[in-house]
Amino acid sequence: MTSKGNNSTLFEHLPIGAYRAALDGRILQANNAFLRLHRCEDEEELGQLLQARSLNPYVQPQRRKDFLDEMRRHGKVKDFVSEMFRLQGGQRIWVREHAHALHDKLGQVVAFEGTMEDITRERNARLALRKNEVMLRNVLQTIPDQIWVKDLQGVYLLCNDAFAQALGVQAEDIIGTRDANWVEDSAAEAFALSDQWALKSDKTVTFEEGSATKINPSGATFEVHKTPMRDAQGKTIGVLGVSRNIQDRKDAEALLRDTTEQLELAIMGADLGRWDHDLRQEPGYMMDLRAFAMLGYMPGDAQSPRSLSEFIHPDDLAPLGVAVLRHLKGHSTSFRAEYRARHADGRWIWLSSRGKVVQTSQDGTPLRMVGTLMDITARKQTEDSLRAAQVELQATLDALPDLLFEIGEKGHYRAVHSGNKNALFVEPDFLIGRSIQEVLPQEAAAACMAALAQAIQKGRSSGVQYYLDRHGSRQWFELSVVRKPTVTDEEIRCIAIARDITERKEAEEAIRHLAFHDPLTGLPNRRLLTDRLHSAIAYSQRSKEHGALMFMDLDHFKRLNDSLGHDVGDLLLQEVARRLQKNVRQVDTIARIGGDEFVLLLQDVGEDATAARKHASIVAFKVLSSLNEPYELPDTTYRTTPSIGVCLFLGETHSPADLLKNADTAMYVAKQKGRNNVWFYEDTAPDTPTRAA
Repeated sequence: MTSKGNNSTLFEHLPIGAYRAALDGRILQANNAFLRLHRCEDEEELGQLLQARSLNPYVQPQRRKDFLDEMRRHGKVKDFVSEMFRLQGGQRIWVREHAHALHDKLGQVVAFEGTMEDITRERNARLALRKNEVMLRNVLQTIPDQIWVKDLQGVYLLCNDAFAQALGVQAEDIIGTRDANWVEDSAAEAFALSDQWALKSDKTVTFEEGSATKINPSGATFEVHKTPMRDAQGKTIGVLGVSRNIQDRKDAEALLRDTTEQLELAIMGADLGRWDHDLRQEPGYMMDLRAFAMLGYMPGDAQSPRSLSEFIHPDDLAPLGVAVLRHLKGHSTSFRAEYRARHADGRWIWLSSRGKVVQTSQDGTPLRMVGTLMDITARKQTEDSLRAAQVELQATLDALPDLLFEIGEKGHYRAVHSGNKNALFVEPDFLIGRSIQEVLPQEAAAACMAALAQAIQKGRSSGVQYYLDRHGSRQWFELSVVRKPTVTDEEIRCIAIARDITERKEAEEAIRHLAFHDPLTGLPNRRLLTDRLHSAIAYSQRSKEHGALMFMDLDHFKRLNDSLGHDVGDLLLQEVARRLQKNVRQVDTIARIGGDEFVLLLQDVGEDATAARKHASIVAFKVLSSLNEPYELPDTTYRTTPSIGVCLFLGETHSPADLLKNADTAMYVAKQKGRNNVWFYEDTAPDTPTRAA
């Protein structure tokens, strides 16, 4: 090495490492920055360390040959990026080199000099940024909702696959286009107006959109959120849109409302506003603190009875009175109304009110009604704003109502992201490093692993459903999985989103139950009875065993309703249903087909007709005896009797409708014979009048 005294001032004070090296790799000169780069005290120590590595500090030895080849061909090396060992300590670092050859007077290369810059932190930062960008992109692609970003001029900057699929194109085909390229001018104008609404509001705006367009020909309802996008300095640069198809939810809600109109008031005690109306006095209308809070009043205002009319809009008083009167007269099972009520600040708000008579006098006069109030004007509009890079990603993950997991190829949890930690089956820290099979029950784990395998093979999987039993109830999830892009030798990983669909499942189950069961007694209704009667007839044909169908009607039931009221009548019907269930086998069917009419279907009553008749007769008189026992009703003990008609059948000789008609005819004869008895259809004379007569 040459003496440091020969170094120029510029060479010595360069902020990056500078060196002069012989053709064999020996360092002839090095400045202080170069020595600091390799953690060396002086050039002597540097030379010793370099000699120990055979003058080749590159992690990949081939890189030194590449360096020398480049130097020989071009006389210089530019932006030569390599991984290198730090000579003192041996740590791996990334460096960027610039160098040029030195020639003697004859033009022969005698040495070369250059600079070396440590770019390890720069490279790691770029890798981390690319990883975050890949994570954000995968999250956007995994989310089943449609997501897009437009600039201030309405030009699309990015979108996810769900949005592109709605347009029937690839995502890259949308970038750089405008709404007018995809939809009618009127729809494009409406989209632009909603963008401006979000920008002028300077906050997230939420609305529902259901107009028929080229991209939504069916006019399905979508819930749309639009949020102003800002750069790192807080300047608004565009609009983020999120759209979710809520048509199935809308249809399910409408169907559930339609099928539950005949049910008892099911929201008593729920966290809603409550009211209590004493019909014996005026004013007699009381509301609880929550109801008064809906109207903007202070808690002290709820201490004394009020007149209902003082809150109601004048135009709604008459319709409200009609709804109340219909219920009081027994024309409706419950009171339901929607009306405008005056808020404490003077504005009008809409309330939904439901109620029921809960107290009557001995003669059936209604004395007291109770019910609930729900504010149907409130619409909550919140959406966390997305920010640049890492902040935007974390905000998105925290705002997700679903569970998001990063899972390895073998099913091990690598990361857990969710703003709703309470929805997790276990604590997040418990999941990391454990496999799906270790954490979830066998059936749920099998469903998740199948979805994971499909995503690894085909790139994505969606629609897989599984359930977990938690605290005595069943919680349902729908799983969407997408495979992450990977580089060489990187572990295959997938992003999985689990959405809680428990409410949807429960709504579907409630609809199925209501379609086949009587809402008052819980017994099968006529539709389910007909289905089971078809099965019983087919079974009788195969087994050659008789079956029996009993049609029963309560004697003088109308007198009970007229004297004690329909509420008491309903209690009697419920008790009759319980007694019938105690007197039959589990294989038999009891159904309520309307009013006070019940049907009992028996199977396997005997191969011989005489034995079958005897079996059916024993059951019928057992039921008759049970229903003759007194009924303890509110404020009274009541007695009633049934009339029972029985029809035997063997094989497919009659249709379900014929068997019901025959049993009904026999029941009618039982009433003609004095009520409180049993009559078999085959004992009925041909000219016996039927109920239709």
